[in-house]
Amino acid sequence: MSWAAMRDRMHKTILRTLADGIAEYHSATGAVLASGVEVIMERDVERLDDVSGMLDRSVTITVRKSLLQPFDRKGAFVMDGKTWHIDGIAADDGHMITFYVVP
Repeated sequence: MSWAAMRDRMHKTILRTLADGIAEYHSATGAVLASGVEVIMERDVERLDDVSGMLDRSVTITVRKSLLQPFDRKGAFVMDGKTWHIDGIAADDGHMITFYVVP
């Protein structure tokens, strides 16, 4: 098994184990780009405000980046009837991506 296949298998297992739910990924215009996306949602994540220099509390959503094709930085996730708009990227290792999101 190749390294890439093992890595993908590991990411699938991590998300299957830690996922907080299934979401739809929408473009900025509201078009559904991906359905059935497993997401990890974290609340009360510390985020440094670039303007004020203060720490804020934010919500993040982590997903497998390969499932977000095409990729729209201004998109949103819809989970359990609530829409979470992408407000920035917290981390991106090329395989998993974590977004700051706002309702």
